[in-house]
Amino acid sequence: LAALLLTSFGTTQAAQDPPDNRSSRVDYVLAADVVPLDRDLTGKATITWTNRTADTVSDLWFHLHLNAYSNNRSTHLWESNGMLRGVKLTEGWGWQRVDSLTVGGTDLMPSLTWQVTPQGREEDRTVFSVDLPEAVQPGAAVTIELTWTSKLPRVRRRTGVKDDFVFLAHWFPKLGVYEGGEGWNCHQFHMNTEFYSNYGTYDVTLTLPKEYAGKIGTSGAPAGEPTIVGDKLTQRFHAPALADLEYTDPVPSVAGSQPVVHGFAWTADPNYHVHETSFEFTAWKDRFPAEVAAAEAAFGLELGSLSLRSVKVRVLIQPERKAQAERHAEATMAALFFYGLWFGEYPYSELTAVDPAWGASGAGGMEYPTLFTCGTSKFTRARMHRPESVTVHEAGHQFWYGLVGNNEYEAAWLDEGFNSYTDSEVLARVYGKRRAATSYAGLPFWGRPTAGEPAAEGIAGILSGRRWKVRGEVFAPLNPSPFVDLWRDQPWLTFGEEQLDPRWGDRSSYLGNPDADPVHTAGFLYRDRSSYRVNSYPRPAVILRTLSGVVGQPTFLKGMRHYASEWRYRHPYPGDFFESFQEGAGVDVSWFFEDLFEGTGVVDWGVDVRQNRASKPKGYFLRNGVFVDITEDDGDEPEGEDEDLLDKSLPWIFDVVVRRHGTLCLPLTIEVTFEDATVVRFEWTREAQLEQTWLRLPLEQGVKKIKRVLIDPERFYYIDANMADNQWYDQRDEVTPVRWAERAWSQYTHLLHWYSTIGG
Repeated sequence: LAALLLTSFGTTQAAQDPPDNRSSRVDYVLAADVVPLDRDLTGKATITWTNRTADTVSDLWFHLHLNAYSNNRSTHLWESNGMLRGVKLTEGWGWQRVDSLTVGGTDLMPSLTWQVTPQGREEDRTVFSVDLPEAVQPGAAVTIELTWTSKLPRVRRRTGVKDDFVFLAHWFPKLGVYEGGEGWNCHQFHMNTEFYSNYGTYDVTLTLPKEYAGKIGTSGAPAGEPTIVGDKLTQRFHAPALADLEYTDPVPSVAGSQPVVHGFAWTADPNYHVHETSFEFTAWKDRFPAEVAAAEAAFGLELGSLSLRSVKVRVLIQPERKAQAERHAEATMAALFFYGLWFGEYPYSELTAVDPAWGASGAGGMEYPTLFTCGTSKFTRARMHRPESVTVHEAGHQFWYGLVGNNEYEAAWLDEGFNSYTDSEVLARVYGKRRAATSYAGLPFWGRPTAGEPAAEGIAGILSGRRWKVRGEVFAPLNPSPFVDLWRDQPWLTFGEEQLDPRWGDRSSYLGNPDADPVHTAGFLYRDRSSYRVNSYPRPAVILRTLSGVVGQPTFLKGMRHYASEWRYRHPYPGDFFESFQEGAGVDVSWFFEDLFEGTGVVDWGVDVRQNRASKPKGYFLRNGVFVDITEDDGDEPEGEDEDLLDKSLPWIFDVVVRRHGTLCLPLTIEVTFEDATVVRFEWTREAQLEQTWLRLPLEQGVKKIKRVLIDPERFYYIDANMADNQWYDQRDEVTPVRWAERAWSQYTHLLHWYSTIGG
């Protein structure tokens, strides 16, 4: 089969000879026998690696990801201080051991060497290499035979077993990526990194207890029905699905070739409820005709010519949440529609969404080829964007990481950041603003508290009953409890309503840590977890949204689509994105990429406005060579801004100054609106901002006063650190501050009453 798949794929020059000297090919034939309750796995593999670089390669490097969970000295657990998704790992360890490895009948086990990669640890056992008996020439292939044994970990971070629930990712010995001139890129498994692997095909046979029949989900699709012998079930799967071998990808850069994938994950749970539906482009086109027309116009396509492949959408959901199955499917199809519309068609015939079991939430929120995991709760509602937001995000990874396979170790933001930008755009269009809710014991209530509760330390902790220290012993008579908290807060009386556009949510998250590191930083080199999260997810999302404002949305889409097409099934780095985007968009924004992706600069624009009536002329003025006193003696001028007392024949004098704090400089629009609805716009260029940090608007005195001044009136620049000073109004809002103060006061008086009487 591997030979068949290799032959069927090699139909175009683009597929046969990737020009980047680092996108080789690998094909796997895997078989595994798994006993979930014992957490045991035994497997064997036939791996064919085709060298598509210009180098002669004399060794092979492999990942053993499961060894990240083998002990608390692995690189992953050392960096995370022994924590996996908030849980201290004290039991449920897992490991992975290669039992045999041969090439052409030659035993390579004697040459097995554990590798310490940059920023890795000597004690880590997630990367090893072996020496080849004969070097692999450019264009040639090598076939590896190996067997391995694993003790599967308890689900803590995306992979493992919890009772009879199984989710396995990176579960087999996996080749790294050989890069021409650089060698093997095969990092140890860091806390903030995960995958980087070559594209190819997978032929996988799984053996499980028979109760898993019909309840297995994988990358790709089944290749026939399962076979049951005694208490064992055996089933074969292909990724991509066999149906995809008869499908040719329509994206221009790979036109005529069949789809490939760069990984294989699978799940099984006898409790799964299976929900299936189909994504049909025409149904979504009818819902969003303007979006389709805008995309066709941006890409220069004939009106009505754009179309996308139909896709079988499968949801594997826990029985207690099966009422949400259609919501998971809807969000998955939303991603297929908009991502495909903007960045090129999803080329596979199937896509599976997985809802992890209770107690296995560590497997949630992760992406793999044609399969991804979500995250939800029982009483959630669609306006909360749960599970919609995580589903759109993880389904969106089928494009950013799935089809454009960047190096997640060294440039995770190329998929996470691009995906964060896109998922917010999708959520805003399909679901609107997210309505905030607060949960008590899993029960959601609309709204947020307008003020925080007392601290649990010091005098506040004593008065609130949260922390009493007596003779060295700590007592907490009012320890946090969801039911006590519900009784105390009474959210239906005290909470404030909050509705937030998800695009502005990206900005809020970005402001949490906007300048610790450049975005373009390897995942294991960020200052801390916070910097990794911000620079991999919301900050690049905000930067991309700002880039759209700089070049215009149609130009932005052209650049992004060109990049997605050019690097489909390949391995781009940041420099490749910068070059490809500019080529596709037809613009030179190299300064933007340098300043925003490779620097740590921030910006805060603000505007100050002063306007007043001109004074009546007083004093001596030169007239025909003689100084003449022309003071108008009709009483003192009124003080203040009482227009009823001012002489309205006198003109208004304006002083509008726009200032810039920070080092970033972007072309900026300033809009001035007068009381007669006249609008005047000014452009503060990037070059002018580089020369001077402020701009005084050249406004002549006039008979109409200024009603409003706005910086960036279209709100293109989500990157501004403080938008509170981006506008000025002649009329102040006196009501809103009072209303919010009243809400905070009301909540505090309620809390004080509750604490003072121990529960009211």
